[in-house]
Amino acid sequence: MAELTVLGIGNILMSDEGVGVRLLEAVRDARTWPPAIEFIDGGAGGLGLLNVIEDARRLVVFDAADMRLPAGRCRVIGPEQAADEPADHFVSMHDVPFTETLKLCRQFGRGPELVRMLVVQPKTVQFGRQLSPELTEVFPRLLALGVKLVLDTAGKAGLAGLPPAI
Repeated sequence: MAELTVLGIGNILMSDEGVGVRLLEAVRDARTWPPAIEFIDGGAGGLGLLNVIEDARRLVVFDAADMRLPAGRCRVIGPEQAADEPADHFVSMHDVPFTETLKLCRQFGRGPELVRMLVVQPKTVQFGRQLSPELTEVFPRLLALGVKLVLDTAGKAGLAGLPPAI
């Protein structure tokens, strides 16, 4: 079992909805990571991620969410913050939101001890494999934030063998 699981959620066929998976791929490929960190493409999320979430010791999640912010803006939050937002203010792009899947795991006494989420405001969610120009423009900043979040979370977990920061 990995000490840290990094999970990218999103549908890469729906433009900005796929930013979580695109960010996962970019962070994974940005450097050499120790084997104690695993990277998982969670696709469109939902209940299919129960086993991944249950088995994770510590979890970093990259995802898109409608937070009513300008396109490309992001937040680093805990799942409690996402769950506390009013339903009309923080809308998941998935049939079963990640926070509900996590809550179900915890009801069974399973799941990670630490969860941190980097959520990104999409511009458009329509058929297309490319991110919108707005997200493409800020993607280098999202990548830097994603790498920093993984490094910080791994450091809090006491993982050895981390590569130097960017």
